[in-house]
Amino acid sequence: MPRLVATGCPSCGDIGEIDWSPPTIDGDDLPPFLAWAPLGTDPVTLGEGRTPLVPVARWGDRFGLSHARAKLEYISPTGSFKDRGTAAVVTHARAIGAGSLSEDSSGNAGASLAAYGARAGIPVRVYVPESASGVKVAQISAVGAEVIRVPGSRRGVTEAAIAHARDTGGYYAGHNANPYFTLGMASLAFELAPDPPDHLVMPVGGGSLFVGVALAFAAMGGLRRVTRLHAVQPAGCAPIVAAYERGEPVVAPIDRHATIASGAEIETPPRGRQILDVLALSGGRAIAVTDAELLAHREALAHAEGIDVEPTAALALAGAARLRARGVLVDDESVVIVLTGAGYKVAS
Repeated sequence: MPRLVATGCPSCGDIGEIDWSPPTIDGDDLPPFLAWAPLGTDPVTLGEGRTPLVPVARWGDRFGLSHARAKLEYISPTGSFKDRGTAAVVTHARAIGAGSLSEDSSGNAGASLAAYGARAGIPVRVYVPESASGVKVAQISAVGAEVIRVPGSRRGVTEAAIAHARDTGGYYAGHNANPYFTLGMASLAFELAPDPPDHLVMPVGGGSLFVGVALAFAAMGGLRRVTRLHAVQPAGCAPIVAAYERGEPVVAPIDRHATIASGAEIETPPRGRQILDVLALSGGRAIAVTDAELLAHREALAHAEGIDVEPTAALALAGAARLRARGVLVDDESVVIVLTGAGYKVAS
């Protein structure tokens, strides 16, 4: 049976592990955010976590998901779920005396690191794809971080950020491999633990949230027969879906095609093996949706519920509707859809 571990060396991106134990949860009495984690005694925080969980019945009624609820991760200090992981990474980085931070990001993780780095008093340099959203780049710059645009593949952006940390002696905070980032993401599962849903649907790019939630559920008693975790990717960049559909144990590199869901454009996710393990252990599915589908659901949610999310977040909406159409989700089962980023992060 697959074993789940937290992976990723914070210096070079190689596989590594950290040991941790889940907090004791007494009903709805959650421990202070990150107080349970092996990070140091002085958390770097902007008030992340404890995001709302709200019914979305008017949207759900259209697609046979009248009992669906949305976890509003976009109501976070910098407008995305990345703040959970960044709080943990920057807390750790400050505890070990990091003099600078570097990151590779299409936008949200970079904006989050820039803000938390400023909060901690640590200089930040963010490497972004040449095609990165101008709105997100402006958000990164607004809090004093340096932005470097990198042409070419997404892998090249990562390599540039790692090289900078290596050459300068700084700390590579790359969210796609850093185990402390995954540790911070586990906090979302603790918020769902008092009443775990039958299904949890998430957009997946690098997989930090997907794996972090799974690690927490596993530590709290196992993944089987509790919550099925479903991964949704854009059709233009769906390496997890390709491996899942072929029944392969590892994720092979793919040819990426343009997609509006830029936050999920990771051709070779370093947590690929773990994501496939989570799908197998929880009985979840991996599914790809088109840009047209996710944009239609983004608009439908906004008009029906007053909730505006960015295209990458809308992957989860479109994926949930597809899973319902295929009979994987049943209307009388509880479904939580994770909405990861705010709509204001994309240009109109």
